[in-house]
Amino acid sequence: MKAVMGGNSAGARLGPPLGQELNGDGELVDRWGTPYFFHQLAKDKMEVRSAGPDLRMWTTDDLVTK
Repeated sequence: MKAVMGGNSAGARLGPPLGQELNGDGELVDRWGTPYFFHQLAKDKMEVRSAGPDLRMWTTDDLVTK
């Protein structure tokens, strides 16, 4: 996200996706304020995970999209 927010060689700045926010460290966070976990599964496939309302990753309430 830092590169998207201007930390790139061109200094180009884009905002976070509509309805999303960044925390003080520049990380994209879910609606509970926990940073998303991004995991590239293949060249053209990525998993994005939210810790969910319990604020802990890898539990049954996590929200996952691929």
